[in-house]
Amino acid sequence: MAEYGLNLWDYWRIIYKRRWIILSVFLVSLASSQFFGQKTDPIYRSNITLFVGSGNTPLAEVTGSGVTFWGGGSGQNLATQLELLKSYSILREVALEMGMITPDADEEDSQDAVSSLRGKITVEDQEGTDLVVLAAVDADPERAKDIVTTLADVFIRKSWERKVQEATSTKRFIEKQLAQLEASAVDIKRKLKAIGIAAGPLPGAETYEPGGMDMDLRTRLIQLRYELMSLQTRYTDNYPGITSIKSEIAQIEGYLKKEGEGSEVKEAEKVKVGTLDPDRLKNELVINEKIYEMLKERYERALLTEASKTKDIEVVNPAVLPKSPIMEMTRINVFLGGVIGLILGLVAAFITESLDTSIGTIDDVEEYLRMPVLGVIPSIEVSKKENVDYWKEPPPPEEQKRYAEIMGRLVTQYKPKSPIAEAYRNLQTYIKFSGLDKFGNCLMFTSAGIREGKTITSVNSALSMAQLGYKVLLIDADLRRPSVHKVFGIERDIGLTDVILGTFKMDDVVKTMDDIMMGNIKSSVIMSTYGMENLHVMTAGHMVANPTEILSSQTLAQFIKEAKSKFQVVFFDTAPILPVTDSCILSSKTDGVILVYEVGRVSRGALRRAKMQIENAKGKPIGVVLNSMRASDMRFGSPFYYYYQKYYGEEQTPKEEKPLAQRMKFWEK
Repeated sequence: MAEYGLNLWDYWRIIYKRRWIILSVFLVSLASSQFFGQKTDPIYRSNITLFVGSGNTPLAEVTGSGVTFWGGGSGQNLATQLELLKSYSILREVALEMGMITPDADEEDSQDAVSSLRGKITVEDQEGTDLVVLAAVDADPERAKDIVTTLADVFIRKSWERKVQEATSTKRFIEKQLAQLEASAVDIKRKLKAIGIAAGPLPGAETYEPGGMDMDLRTRLIQLRYELMSLQTRYTDNYPGITSIKSEIAQIEGYLKKEGEGSEVKEAEKVKVGTLDPDRLKNELVINEKIYEMLKERYERALLTEASKTKDIEVVNPAVLPKSPIMEMTRINVFLGGVIGLILGLVAAFITESLDTSIGTIDDVEEYLRMPVLGVIPSIEVSKKENVDYWKEPPPPEEQKRYAEIMGRLVTQYKPKSPIAEAYRNLQTYIKFSGLDKFGNCLMFTSAGIREGKTITSVNSALSMAQLGYKVLLIDADLRRPSVHKVFGIERDIGLTDVILGTFKMDDVVKTMDDIMMGNIKSSVIMSTYGMENLHVMTAGHMVANPTEILSSQTLAQFIKEAKSKFQVVFFDTAPILPVTDSCILSSKTDGVILVYEVGRVSRGALRRAKMQIENAKGKPIGVVLNSMRASDMRFGSPFYYYYQKYYGEEQTPKEEKPLAQRMKFWEK
């Protein structure tokens, strides 16, 4: 392959070239998706909208640490609620209530049920609000409604149970702290009584401001214990938040204990001497009373929360039974099938292109064979509508189709103004400068395999040279399957083999325009275009038993020398290179070899072997003619692409011309 990077036009060329593969795969995929899509059930969707309130839990009231795990729905906690709605515990409870699993179901069954529900449920929050939309999809509209309704009920119930549980735990904890504060207050009052200060409310207690540090530490200690209690209900002791709180609690307790021990020593000494510090005792009593009042207030709120029926999560829009499916699976399957089919078609096209061992572009041929491309002959489409009467006597019925195809491809004679005829004239220009001027006037046309168009190419090239005024001799050297005589409608009676064998001389077997006009083609057809008078044809002659020996004889070399002296251009139409050795033998006796290659007909390996065999036989390959080339096979940007696709892309109907006999004076003579 040629070593150049593919661009967009190369990809387009491959797609256009393999368009039938892409279209076939696409249609098969589309039909399959349509067929199987009709067997699938439609999908229904049911929605329910929840309002997630922002009320704080009792624990948040006590600690000031914000909402808890099951608390209100503000800020970050709303995102937590969205995740909780699809959590394992919630969905397992939904599966239980819907009868998908039994209470004693094992873990594997529970996981399967939860996974099934999770795939049918979607949770979305309404941006800027505290609204959450739950949705469930299912092939059964009733079941879709039941799933989303049950999910909302379970979530609301679980959230409320957690909130009540938090309130109950908070109440019990506060009761314990209140009991400790009461015991501490009794002890302080006993000490005050011991030094002669009356128990009960202290004078000016309402306006007395105790030392702030002790009160802050004690309040902070209570808050930390609340938080620790809450976290321990949900996490293990290794949770980072629990270890951090425990560490802070230990530091505060250590500090308070140290301060307390120092105070007790002093008090013991003072008790002995009867000098207790009343100011310090009054300070501690006021701190206890302040904390007691704060906890009492929280305790009452916890009681209210525990007894309250108000829920932070409410249903705003209940679920309704869906009447129509959200999407028709048939349409979706057809769409997806079409997309997949298109992708698979493209993949198949590029795989086919990569596995194609033929050479598809001009750059590939020149790079692979290291030979120039002398010309590009577009594909000739023989129209069935053109029923031109070429023959004086119709060919045999079994040969009529082949004869019509051959005559339809002689574009330089019968369609001289067509783009394909112009391609042959362009080819003869390259042949003149690349072959005749450099190597000599005797060239040979051959191909790697059969039916690559070497005979049509050689005949059209000979006619093009003749139309330029060259005296041309076209020799049919395919001694096994000769066909040049069929093109011109003449007999194959005597020809090349007869000259080599010495039966006839060259002048006796060369056919001129007069001989062709005496043949089976009508004179009006032959005279329709100028140049035929410069063309001379030599048929293959009589059949011989061993063509190889004929072509290997010294007589052939002498014949070629004589032909070159009498004619300006000598073209040989020979047999294919690979099937037989005739062309290899003849190649060493001619001045150059033109290899005709029909794009996609043979592999690149066969084409290279043909060139190697010519070189091994001491032949001189001068270039390649790409036959039956289509615009889709040309690489975008090459001069041939612009030449045929742009300039000669559309054939113009030529003006009606007079017969050749009325236009050329020498015919009148």
